[in-house]
Amino acid sequence: MKQIFFAVMIAGLAAGCTHTSTLDWEKPLPGQRSSRGNTVLWNMTATNRGMYLFNVIPLWSGRIGSPNQHEYRIFQNTLTRGKMRQMMDKPLKKLEADRVEDVQITTSSSGAFSLWIVWNRTMRATGVAVKVEPDSKKTAITDNK
Repeated sequence: MKQIFFAVMIAGLAAGCTHTSTLDWEKPLPGQRSSRGNTVLWNMTATNRGMYLFNVIPLWSGRIGSPNQHEYRIFQNTLTRGKMRQMMDKPLKKLEADRVEDVQITTSSSGAFSLWIVWNRTMRATGVAVKVEPDSKKTAITDNK
């Protein structure tokens, strides 16, 4: 039993050194709009990775508070939809955007490399940072008062 635990920890440590959270943004296509019709300022991609024992117990995962820094949370699950949204919302002020729209989140897991003992889980979110444009009807009503 000791050997199995030791093998699991070695496999996890070796694989875990490459796992972290990342957040990237790039300029939109000319004239790109969100599904709500707002002007897109940035196309965003957030990724978080973690290692899980039997794909259930978190060993470590990327720290959402400081993406692109190779920082980890040990024995904490930061691979949730809410945490991915927090990671995407954090730089909005810096990007001069109002909110993130059109968010799509996918999750994938693999554990074959360790005989399904230590699993690698990846969560990826894409969305667009937008500038909310005032509704022309609401502006017209306000101006008349």
